Amino acid sequence: MSDEASRSRVRREPVSRRRFVESVAGAGVATLGLWSGAARGDQLPATQADEIVKAKIRRALLSGPERITRDATVTEMNARGEMTVLRQGTNHWVCVPGNENIIGAADMCADPMGMQWMMDVIARKPKPSNKAPGLIYMLNGALQRSYTDPFDHTSPAIPIGPHWMIIWPFDAVASGLPTVMRDAGTMVMFAGSPYAHLHICGSPWDGNEYHPGDRAVWTMKYARP
Repeated sequence: MSDEASRSRVRREPVSRRRFVESVAGAGVATLGLWSGAARGDQLPATQADEIVKAKIRRALLSGPERITRDATVTEMNARGEMTVLRQGTNHWVCVPGNENIIGAADMCADPMGMQWMMDVIARKPKPSNKAPGLIYMLNGALQRSYTDPFDHTSPAIPIGPHWMIIWPFDAVASGLPTVMRDAGTMVMFAGSPYAHLHICGSPWDGNEYHPGDRAVWTMKYARP
């Protein structure tokens, strides 16, 4: 069997939160809690159709750039805190299909520090525990309750387009960056809180690449009076 075929095989392997974090994310955190309020106990039974599992894997992989998702682990978590590996990967990235019916349970791809930061949000820790910057991709967009309060679970849903995040405590005042949700550009989300981070709307691969000999095409834009 080729490597590509091996990677595409569906695996449904329940593992504990501790084992998952230590072996895949490398964070050594015992309380993962990711989507614990979102999964609603929907751990995939062994008899569930493989086509449903494949659809979840496909959605998870579309949330990040192909160069990392092709080798990423795909996983979801049930309400008991068990992480179910839908597809074992070979790099340190983890992609999650999320739950399309629940606000705040977006599909995403995260590196170990990004995943650790997300775990801390879900666990409602006073501040994140990642000691280095992380990355989270949500290239399929998301719905969430707030761009100012990471623990808000009651406000009306905010639709957010494709975006990615640099997980580090950016200071909006010092950097001069905006703090209000945008449909394009960059902002500091959760500004002023320990969970402040850089939120970049759009894909890093938007636009055209430059090649020697290309000419610049300047596009006029209008501003409001």
